[in-house]
Amino acid sequence: MSAGLKRTLGPWQYFSFAFGTIVGVGWVVLLGDWLQRGGPLGAILGFAIGGALMTLIGLCYAEAATMFPVSGGEVAFAFEAFGTGPAYAIGWALVMMNIAAVAYVASSMAWILDYLIPGIQGPALYAFRGTEIHLGSLVVALLTIGWFTWINWRGVRSSGRFQDLFTYGKLVVAAVFIAAGILGGRVANLEPPFSTEGGRPPLGGVLAVMAVVPWFLGGFNTIPQVMEEKAEHTPLRLVGRITLLSIVVGAAFYCLVILSASMAVPWQDLLTRELPAAAAFREAFGSELLARLVLLAGLLGIATVGNGTFVAATRLLFALSRASLLGHAFRRTHPVTGAPDRAILFTGLVAALGTLLGRQGIGPIVTVGAIALSLGYLITSAAVLRLRFTAPTRPRPYRIRAGVAVALAASLSSVGLVVAALRDPWVSSGGRIPFEWLLLGAWGGIGLLLWLANRTARLALGVDERRAVILGVGAMDTRSVSPTGRASAAPAPGSPPRG
Repeated sequence: MSAGLKRTLGPWQYFSFAFGTIVGVGWVVLLGDWLQRGGPLGAILGFAIGGALMTLIGLCYAEAATMFPVSGGEVAFAFEAFGTGPAYAIGWALVMMNIAAVAYVASSMAWILDYLIPGIQGPALYAFRGTEIHLGSLVVALLTIGWFTWINWRGVRSSGRFQDLFTYGKLVVAAVFIAAGILGGRVANLEPPFSTEGGRPPLGGVLAVMAVVPWFLGGFNTIPQVMEEKAEHTPLRLVGRITLLSIVVGAAFYCLVILSASMAVPWQDLLTRELPAAAAFREAFGSELLARLVLLAGLLGIATVGNGTFVAATRLLFALSRASLLGHAFRRTHPVTGAPDRAILFTGLVAALGTLLGRQGIGPIVTVGAIALSLGYLITSAAVLRLRFTAPTRPRPYRIRAGVAVALAASLSSVGLVVAALRDPWVSSGGRIPFEWLLLGAWGGIGLLLWLANRTARLALGVDERRAVILGVGAMDTRSVSPTGRASAAPAPGSPPRG
């Protein structure tokens, strides 16, 4: 007998889930790429402007998540605005994105530990796309997946405490080396402020960095997945504000890392380093300790991104299954912990398979994840826009000012992100069908087969009953939520939303 999800998450947990899932280890590895694209000032402007634009999408998430405080997030938004098919499609796509992200961070964990502990790689087992996969690295990746699985198996209280400890620990560690770089570095090391490689103008460098910002600020959308586990005392409006705060703090973190590392040493020296962020502080201060603090922050980031995306994947599976859109296998929760145990095991298993691709799998995983993430942005922004017309009086605990204009701008921006995410692998493949498209097609094909196989169970659940389940009437003790975030008696299933 399912006990239902536990409602234990407070404001600190919502921030740690959002910011912790935004900032992982990419900045440790890819700082040199950002500097090569735009130079220090160009990269900072790219993240600052990109972060400002991402707040438009974040505003849509804040409004939608507080309108529908249930597991599944985008599944609920899409269902209410566009119907059953789009709800299933975006839910399945985001399951793929989050599971892929878990595999990505597990492989990244092995990569960082390879650097910290020489020789841990062990013997080569096989090769994928020209790169050898080593026994030690594979074991580390699989143990990391097992770690996330165990933490989540113990329930959302366990995963929330883990997220708090590692997120706030990451911020403390990062503050040390960021301060060292800014206070002990030299402004002269920032010259020239923009990269002009290949004759690129400064604006071109800024735009090149902005292109990657949506991926590196993705993670705030973990909040909608755990809205149903909000503690009673946590106001919905505050959760909406935390969504935006996490984007702002995430963008500021990246800007400060770029600034501190570039001031520590001449930024051109970092372009060819394998782990440029760590190299900057080692060379500037002759300090292995500062370099290892950078890598420690990266390891803590791996843990928080992995845990956050693991939680998101399991709640999406749970929401799809509870609504009979994906069979009934994943709707069960553990009678003691309230965790969706079968969804947790499935997520761990598929993510473990993803780690078999090794480091060369990281690029395709990121690209496929970016496509799904952009689709999630699009469906959420478009849903907020549509619901402003179809449900104008529905309670909105966090209501966007100039909501129609903001949602329209966010929708158009999201269309551009989807096109860019699909186009990039095509350009890189030289006109051949990209491997990333094949992965996306395979996952979509599996989703279509499951949709067809589940037709009988799906049709057995009436539209009104499915709406009640997806939007949380049954899941939240037959109560709806008022604009203040307090529970009130819910309308009968199928009745119009109250104003």
